[in-house]
Amino acid sequence: MSRALTIIGASARAAASSAARAGFSVYAADLFADVDLRRICQTAIQTPYPEGLSEIVAGPQPGGWMYTGALENHHALVDKLAVLRPLWGNAGSVLREVRDPLRVYAVLRGAGLPAPMVAKGSASLSRDFRWLRKSLHSAGGANVSHWNPQTELPDDSADNYFQEAIDGESCSAVYVADKHSAVMLGVTRQLIGTAWTGASGFRYSGSIGPVALSASAMSQFEAIGIALARAFGLVGVFGVDAVVNADGVWSVEVNPRYTASTELLDSAFGIQAVELHVQACELGTLPQAPGVAEGRCFGKAILFATKGFMVSPELYAQLDAGNGSGRSQFADIPAIGSIVQTGWPIVTILAEGTDELNVLNELRHRALEAKSWWSG
Repeated sequence: MSRALTIIGASARAAASSAARAGFSVYAADLFADVDLRRICQTAIQTPYPEGLSEIVAGPQPGGWMYTGALENHHALVDKLAVLRPLWGNAGSVLREVRDPLRVYAVLRGAGLPAPMVAKGSASLSRDFRWLRKSLHSAGGANVSHWNPQTELPDDSADNYFQEAIDGESCSAVYVADKHSAVMLGVTRQLIGTAWTGASGFRYSGSIGPVALSASAMSQFEAIGIALARAFGLVGVFGVDAVVNADGVWSVEVNPRYTASTELLDSAFGIQAVELHVQACELGTLPQAPGVAEGRCFGKAILFATKGFMVSPELYAQLDAGNGSGRSQFADIPAIGSIVQTGWPIVTILAEGTDELNVLNELRHRALEAKSWWSG
């Protein structure tokens, strides 16, 4: 198995870090090429995105390649790139199926698992339920909104679908699959539209975990991963976003690639998920479930810009303080002179503690302090 790996996606830093710790020689390309990613490996900025990826994947570097978010929305491009070098991940044919919400709904309900109702058009929506309108090609909670069939104009756009709105806690599970089954690495709680991060609506703004839910919820999460892996032939690391309530675990989206919350499980369990991903893709081997990380909880929060600005040398120095010493509080650090536009991610806050509340409070404290550095 080659120990060289190309990683591409909107943000490659977390996966590149996991791969580097596992001993891979990494070449990465993403939308930002942040300073800490450049310290880990050879790095390029993806331009144009995603059209410019062919040139990157076809480069002289050895080894296979994998993708992070949101290339699952470009299944034809994934198949095109897979011709250029070995793909360690799910092929375009798998992506077409597993990103179809009607297919996912049928698989989960067929396995006796909870799943919110879905529809491709608004004409058939029942007024007895609350609905969300989602884009078929979004990621990170973008382009998701509440939909009221009594007051909204009809929407039969081929780019949208409708999903029953479920109340509960937003969680995400991470798995490793071998096309036939899956092992769950852990579950994290999600920060969605969290105001103190600068996010709104349904935008993903961070995770905390691993969390220990009820035995029935954890068992249901495990069954969801196995059912999806078996039905769609999933391979490697993938994630499932879900809403958890008293009625069960309601899967709302499948992310058939390395997910944003995976790095927290790496830290909690002392694993390298990218190593497990490559072993599953290349050798068809599954890991043992990590178990319980008692007394160890990790968190990340993504801060978004509420107005545009340029990264000054002073701001860069504050964000980069302690980097490389094992005490850095920030990741995805933009370079001096970078232009951050309104709504863009600025930086990722990292925290560690003994429990969820401790980590959440630390993330909020660091967010408040950091925002004062660029808001005056």
